[in-house]
Amino acid sequence: MNLLTDTRLELMRRRLAGSGAGAAPVVATAVPRTPAGQLGIAERRMWKIYDLDPDSVSHNIGLVLDFDGYELDAVVGSFELMVREAEVLGSVIVVEDGVPRRTPVIGQGHWAVPGAVWEWGSRPANLPAADPGGHRADILAAASALVKAPFDLTREPPLRGRVYAGAGSRVTVVLVVHHLAVDDTSWALLLGTLVSGSRPGSGATARPGTDTAPDRATVDSAVRHALATWAAEDVRYPLSGSLPETDAAQSWLSPLSDRDGVKITGPVDPADIEALGAVSREVGATSNALLIAVCALSVYALTDAADHVLLVPSDNRRPGEDPSRVGYCGNIVPMRFSFDAGASVRDSLRTAVAAVYRAMEFATVDYGTVLTALRAAGGRFPVAEIMASVRNAPLRGVPVSARKEVSCESVFNGIGNYPITFAFEIAPDNRVHLEVDYQPDIVDNAFARRASAVTTALVARVPQALDRTVGDLVHAVRETETA
Repeated sequence: MNLLTDTRLELMRRRLAGSGAGAAPVVATAVPRTPAGQLGIAERRMWKIYDLDPDSVSHNIGLVLDFDGYELDAVVGSFELMVREAEVLGSVIVVEDGVPRRTPVIGQGHWAVPGAVWEWGSRPANLPAADPGGHRADILAAASALVKAPFDLTREPPLRGRVYAGAGSRVTVVLVVHHLAVDDTSWALLLGTLVSGSRPGSGATARPGTDTAPDRATVDSAVRHALATWAAEDVRYPLSGSLPETDAAQSWLSPLSDRDGVKITGPVDPADIEALGAVSREVGATSNALLIAVCALSVYALTDAADHVLLVPSDNRRPGEDPSRVGYCGNIVPMRFSFDAGASVRDSLRTAVAAVYRAMEFATVDYGTVLTALRAAGGRFPVAEIMASVRNAPLRGVPVSARKEVSCESVFNGIGNYPITFAFEIAPDNRVHLEVDYQPDIVDNAFARRASAVTTALVARVPQALDRTVGDLVHAVRETETA
C-alpha cells in the first residue's frame, strides 16, 4: 500500500502545504453557526480534497428516482424549487485570499426534448442524446455519463439532473450531486423538497452539544486516543497483515488513493436483522454500532487480522447548520478492534462495541484537525485499508403522499475509495442490504464476493452463537463459504 510514486509524492506535498500540516494544531474558535457563503469545517476538508484533484469523480453521488403518480411539470417545478431553496446547490466556489466561499449563480433548466426530457446543469461531452421514450437502458446510460463526469466547482454548481416523462403517470429523475453539497443528513431536506413540491423542515439530526468547535484540550485528547489505538506503532495493514514499510514521517506521503472500483450488492434477510437487533439490546449497543462490530468480526474471519483498524464515516452536522446552507458535514472516525479466538462471541461483541463508543467520543473533532495534530505529534498516517458504515438510504424519512410512490436507485461512479468498503444501507421500509465496494487491482473479485457472503453469514449466525467462541464461529462461517 505504500506506493511512493513521483505523482503521489507531489500530490501529498501539495496537500500538506495547502493544509498547513506540520504546524501546531489549530485551535478552533467558537462559531455559533456557519456565516452565509462560508464553508463549514468538514466542507473545507472536502474542498481541499477536491482542489488537489478536480478531475476526480470519487465524490460524485448519483441517484435515479422513479416517481409514480406525478405529473412531469410538477416534478420539474419541484426540482427548480429544490435548487432555488438550497444555497449548496445553486452556487459555485470562489477562492479569495486563499479562502473558499460559496457565491450564488443563476442556474436555469431547459427542455432537451420539449414535453419529454428536461435538463439542469452542465452536459458532459459523452452524455447520450436525450431519449424521449424514457427507456430504462437509455436513462441508466445517461445517469452513468453524468456521474462519471467531473464537476468544475469554481464554474458550475455541484448538481446535474435530467427529468424524463415516462408511461402513464411515471416520471424519472436522474440526479448527480457532488459530495461537497450533500451528506446523509441533508437528503431529507433536498429530496423532501423534490418529492413534496414544498420546502419541508430541515430533517437534519444535529449532533448534541454546543455550537462551538472543539477546543485545544478536546483535540489533544483525540490525539492521545489516536496514538494509543489506531495510530499506534504496532498497527498492521489488515489485508496483508504487515507493518508499514515507511516510518511515521514518510507515511504522510503515501496515503490510500482512489482507484477504479467495483460494487456488489446483496440483500440481508429481515429476520436476521431483527434477531441481531435483540443481540444489540443484550450487549448494550445500538443496532448501528453492532453492525460496525460485525464488520470488524468479518475482517477477522476473512484475513485472520485479529487486531486491525476500520475507518467509519460519521455525520457531524452541528446545531444551526441548515442543510440548505451547509452541505457536507461528514467526518471519519478510525476505530481499532481486537479479537480473541478463545473469547465468547457475546463478550467479543461487547468489547468491539466499547471500541466503537470510545472512538465516537471524539467524533466531534474533525478528521483533518486530528490528522494535522497527529502529524505534528510525530504520528503516522492511518494504517487502514477498509471502511465500514451503516447509513440510511436517501429516501428514508422522506414522506410520500397517498396514492403516490417514489423509489430510488444508486448509480455507481466507478471509483473505489478504499481497497474494500462494507456499507449496510437501511431502506425506507427498514429492509437492509449490504454493499461491498472494492478496488480490483488490490482485492480480487473472489475475495470481494466472499467478503459479502461472510459478512451476511455473520449477521445470520451471531444471534445463535453468543455462547460459542469467536474461533468456533469464524471456523463455521469459513467452512460454510468454502463448502
